Amino acid sequence: MKRPATGVFRGASGFMAAVLLCHAVSLPADVDPSLRDDPQYREELGVNGFTAPSIADIFRDLDLLKPIPMAKVERTPQPLNSDDRTRYALSFGVLIADGFLDVERQDGTGVDLLGRELLRRAKGLGVAQRVSRHCQRLLEAAKQGAWEQLRKELVLTQQDVEDAMLSLRDEQVAHLLSLGGWIRGLEIAAACVTETYSAERARLLKRLDLLDYFLERLRDLSPRLRKRPLITSLTQRLQQIRPLLTRDGLLSPADAKVLYAEAKGAVDEIEGQTATGQVMRGSQER
Repeated sequence: MKRPATGVFRGASGFMAAVLLCHAVSLPADVDPSLRDDPQYREELGVNGFTAPSIADIFRDLDLLKPIPMAKVERTPQPLNSDDRTRYALSFGVLIADGFLDVERQDGTGVDLLGRELLRRAKGLGVAQRVSRHCQRLLEAAKQGAWEQLRKELVLTQQDVEDAMLSLRDEQVAHLLSLGGWIRGLEIAAACVTETYSAERARLLKRLDLLDYFLERLRDLSPRLRKRPLITSLTQRLQQIRPLLTRDGLLSPADAKVLYAEAKGAVDEIEGQTATGQVMRGSQER
């Protein structure tokens, strides 16, 4: 698969697709070094030019879209009422992207809430031990006001969890984690463009190649996962916004509003919220 050109919103967990850029994924430490660069082995693990996009690229892209309309995009993480591992993966990516807002606000209290919820969701993924040390470093960085270091620790947290999934040959979960971050990134990016529109800013949202990449990842999920209501709904939302990106010319302010609404709706679903804002019951996901 050809890697898209780099730039704002390039490609798991930047923005509009943007939002999650690609970088090389570390292979399991116990892998024979002779296999690390073997294309067939890497393909078997689901490792390609798009696997495990770095959240660092999302942060850099959002930096270009400042000022961030905080009142429109900030939210307080809530515990998930779920036993669905796919939801935990998607929501973990969402939370990592949320960390950008905490850094922008230099909000130590927000980082504390974020770290606690990251750890709870890591337990749902079976990687709590790996995430625990990152959460401690996040809290320490916030206490010291080391906001740039906190950004770096968020990047390391995502990479570590994705590497853990790949080492378990659970590349589908790694892709979902990236998808969650990408969608949250799209929501924030589209909100920025909607709030302060310009041709240059609107151009950053139009990345059809990245949208198609994530649609392909959803199609590649196992039949069991594809049938889950959450996955079905996310797929439909991405398909609905695709026509906006296939048209010639710039996205209009109205188009940016549509992207924002769809991305926000997707994040609400991932986080277990209905259209009315009520928490979904875990039994609905089974």
